[in-house]
Amino acid sequence: MKFKPLCSALLMVGSFSLLGCGSGTTNNSNTPPATNVGQLSLNLKAIPSTQSSKKTLSASLSSAICQSGTCTWSNSANSNITQGETDNAFCTGTNSTRAGTGYSLGSGAYNMSLPSGIATASTGYGNTDVILELFNTPYASITPAMLKQYYDMGYTSVWVSPPQNSAYVTYSGNYAADNIPAWYGAYQPMDFGQIGNSSNVMSYGTASDLATLVTNAHKVGLQLIVDVAVHQFAQPGVNNTTYYTNYPGQTYSFASSNMAALQSFYWPQTKVSGYIPFGNTATTCASFANNTNGIIALWANNPNGSTYSSSFSSTTPWDADFSASEGWFDGVLPSASNSSSGWSGAASCGTQSIFDGYSAWLLGYNNGSGSMSAAASSTTGFNVDGFRIDDVSGQSPTFFNQLFSDTAAYNKNSNIFFGEYPTNSANDYSSYISIKTASGNNSSGNTMKMLNFPLLAGLNGAFAYGASLQASLTSMISSNDAYTSSTNGTLPGVNAINLVMDQDTVPDSIASRAMCPWTGTQSPNFVMNYYNAPLAYGVILAMEAGTPYVFADLQAQAGTGLTSSGTSTAANANGSVSYWNENEVIAGVYFHNQTLGQTMNWATVNASDADNVAALTRGKSYAFIVNKSTTVYEMTSSASNLNAGCYIDLMSHQIVNVNSSGVLNQLIVPAQSVMYFVPYTGSVPSTAGFSCS
Repeated sequence: MKFKPLCSALLMVGSFSLLGCGSGTTNNSNTPPATNVGQLSLNLKAIPSTQSSKKTLSASLSSAICQSGTCTWSNSANSNITQGETDNAFCTGTNSTRAGTGYSLGSGAYNMSLPSGIATASTGYGNTDVILELFNTPYASITPAMLKQYYDMGYTSVWVSPPQNSAYVTYSGNYAADNIPAWYGAYQPMDFGQIGNSSNVMSYGTASDLATLVTNAHKVGLQLIVDVAVHQFAQPGVNNTTYYTNYPGQTYSFASSNMAALQSFYWPQTKVSGYIPFGNTATTCASFANNTNGIIALWANNPNGSTYSSSFSSTTPWDADFSASEGWFDGVLPSASNSSSGWSGAASCGTQSIFDGYSAWLLGYNNGSGSMSAAASSTTGFNVDGFRIDDVSGQSPTFFNQLFSDTAAYNKNSNIFFGEYPTNSANDYSSYISIKTASGNNSSGNTMKMLNFPLLAGLNGAFAYGASLQASLTSMISSNDAYTSSTNGTLPGVNAINLVMDQDTVPDSIASRAMCPWTGTQSPNFVMNYYNAPLAYGVILAMEAGTPYVFADLQAQAGTGLTSSGTSTAANANGSVSYWNENEVIAGVYFHNQTLGQTMNWATVNASDADNVAALTRGKSYAFIVNKSTTVYEMTSSASNLNAGCYIDLMSHQIVNVNSSGVLNQLIVPAQSVMYFVPYTGSVPSTAGFSCS
């Protein structure tokens, strides 16, 4: 996670009047929809609503048919949101505290129950496909009961913050713009031969904590993914320890530009018992000449020579591949310019072996057989199920292809590896999605996946005021591609991890006032506001292409944050809203897992006022609708080739009946909402005029 001043312009979606599947911004709602343009066509008429409260007038809901005669219109995020400070207000305030008065959601937005009369929720690897990030969460605080809850909700994998020994970065007392949040230190590695650091209260846990977490996750049927930072390193002087030369006046600061210190930076020697040199890289390294079988030293071109030593040289710098001139640093960390040019050359033999060894240690001996049953440990390997690779663009594809080739014996084809590269152009991903991540399991055909920032930027544009929603979504998302653009390229679904927010883009301050220099200044804009976030989550959970990922910061959600001494206080809270158990996401995870393998087709929606509503089908038994506006719509006519029968919206519990001709009996689309329609076999009110049994 390096903050990068991204200077590419956002491809604006504009206000298209026509889209490929036939919808314009304004239409005559009395015109019958065509029957040959997909699996669903809807004509919608705007009906009155109370704009100030964004709630549908009760008279307009009187005809809706809902389970048990009760429609749950008020369980959406936008019906429960409380507006706090905007990013601008937060960043231009007094800065007397780190925390601000952010947005919050009432209890009605969380933990809803799905309606009865639907299929049992899918659970377990192979039946589910959703990643949950537990950002900034200590490993020991993730209990077996929590893991079981995530499994039961339909999550497939849990992704946790970086485990290696990292810099101890604290807030200072003046909340100045050149300070950084404490969690940022986790992305400034110090030692790849050590997990955590007991003297660092900001560390996420020890090797034992990580091994226990992996074992517990596997016991309930979840995969465990770890964040891996292999591009940037802590600056010299960040810790006054034997690992670093302490340069007078050199502190961990964005404002620092001490190039002399950086160019004299050296890396600690470390070693991990139980791992042998592997592949051509390790066996040809001079630095392994004095190794014995069973030990791999995680070192690079150490200035102290080829043998392991507890002493170090304070005057001899590393070779070029660890210097500021080869892409590892861009002046200082964080970089003053975009680091995403990558490093074109191959890593030195020793440097490659550092990361080979670290990766193999995390993946573990037992993963080669594909088994999740063996207990993880710091000596036999942690058996993690994949990596999220921080700032993947800072290393070359050559480096990663070599890494996965060298660690093939520790890998399994069900592992998942994905990289971070914030850009609005999928063209930038072309060399990375060709990286083979399962070289030991070539039959799987696994390649690197990428966090789908082009789609995130596009969703921000689509949900912007005045933008044409249906035209925007249908132009950039297809059944096979998670993002496509005539100018910005294509990201296939098999290589996409779709997101709405992550630790760098979560709204309301991006973690602390210290991050204010990045709020509102990114171009393209990756910060999804809290009104649009639940709608965007609906889209990425309903679409076919790509794997959806949901961000959670449990400390922020609880309104607390760590101090430099390791205690938690409200004054250090760094956000307010997480979506992992928010109602749109609960329903969306169910919908996504039930529709795995079902082909997506965009519907045609003709609204009477503007292009504010989009819809899609998955196969012939599932439908999704999203309405970004504060307008409520009523269906006036429809056509489809959906299977005849009853369907229920997981959010509102509204029931619709599709007759043998594919016509829906009725439909109310709430304001600022998502609707997930799934097959329903439960009871209906006696006044409905149809049955669903």
